[in-house]
Amino acid sequence: MIVEEIMFKKPFTAKKTQSLLEAHELMVKHSIRHLPVVERNRLLGIITESDIRNAFIGSGPTDPKAPNPSKMKIQDHMTETLLTVTPDTNVEDAALVIYKNKIGALPVVQNQGLVGIISVMDIVGLFIDIMGILHASSRIDVAVGKDPKDLEKVSKIINDHELNIISVGLEPEAASKKTVYSFRLDLCETKSVVKDIEKAGFKVLEAID
Repeated sequence: MIVEEIMFKKPFTAKKTQSLLEAHELMVKHSIRHLPVVERNRLLGIITESDIRNAFIGSGPTDPKAPNPSKMKIQDHMTETLLTVTPDTNVEDAALVIYKNKIGALPVVQNQGLVGIISVMDIVGLFIDIMGILHASSRIDVAVGKDPKDLEKVSKIINDHELNIISVGLEPEAASKKTVYSFRLDLCETKSVVKDIEKAGFKVLEAID
């Protein structure tokens, strides 16, 4: 999957000459934390919620010398050295950039123009969708050996029962050298398929209808 498929294609933006107060108001209004700063659609930088917060560190609300957000310009507090991705970047690569650099979002640029933005929440939403977490489902956890054919056998048994596999997770089994495969299925009764999996010689660790 590529970034273009899950990015927000019409991101809210700001101009570098706008104030921090205006930037903050835009973020609150649209429930966002990142504002690309553009000029004629050319990306100049990004201003974030934390950039605005850091501009006021050390000043209390009653401090007479506290800076005035309506007079502070975005251009003086935005990040200009940006990490960006293109629409055809793999989502996995974008997620890795976000994770390694501990940032919340990445502007999506094509031919120097801003075409979208992808955030941590976009990636989390994709993960939830792929894993079927919000989808009413059943689950069968099966201990499978290292032979790839074993996984194929278990999958075939499930398919023979005309059950739809939403996703498959895996983790090592602590007590052996086998791998535990968690098959998330469309909501169903698991009793009969579990019986056939065990009849084929596999250990079912847990089954949830």
